[in-house]
Amino acid sequence: MNSVRTSLIIRCLHQDAARIRSQARSEHRSLSGYLLYVLERSMWIEDKIARGLSASLLLTQARLMKIERLGQVRTAVHLYCTVEEAARIRESAGRRQMSISDFVVFSLRRSWGAIKRLQLG
Repeated sequence: MNSVRTSLIIRCLHQDAARIRSQARSEHRSLSGYLLYVLERSMWIEDKIARGLSASLLLTQARLMKIERLGQVRTAVHLYCTVEEAARIRESAGRRQMSISDFVVFSLRRSWGAIKRLQLG
């Protein structure tokens, strides 16, 4: 049975888009497959941990994402997913009071940071 598909346009910095493409290639995944893999882990973290975080901490993180992108030249990547996956992404972004794009970039950077810390440790 095929699920109904949709797509999300994710706005990000050029260097983030380049890293997404590079990571997807190195993991032998499509761009959407790579993003969904990272987002699944991120949404699991959100469900287990972030629900207990204070609203002020979540709002601070959302503001930091907005401040960072001011004046930055951005590009877009296209995320193909199911309607259900898109709804979960929207819900997680809304819980953090972030745009969908900011939540995706936040998730990517959290994943990249964790991987870097594991490699150094």
